[in-house]
Amino acid sequence: VRFFSIATPPQPNALVVECLFGLVEELKVVQDPEYHWRDYIRSNRSSNEERLRVFHTSAMQARRQLGKKVLQLGANAVLGYREYVDLE
Repeated sequence: VRFFSIATPPQPNALVVECLFGLVEELKVVQDPEYHWRDYIRSNRSSNEERLRVFHTSAMQARRQLGKKVLQLGANAVLGYREYVDLE
């Protein structure tokens, strides 16, 4: 599955779009490692690295799940791919 971060279908000379299947979405909720008791004994750099690792892993898992949904629909690409992270 190919992911494209464009909002409109590509130009006819770039790629051929035979069929648009519709919308797919994936929501992933993870616990922020910043809010843990170990943060009091962990250095800031170590805490930030752990936070980035968790967010990166979560984003890749969500993208993989989205790709599986696309394949189930019989499609081979995602147009208009976007990731949003909401930190609370």
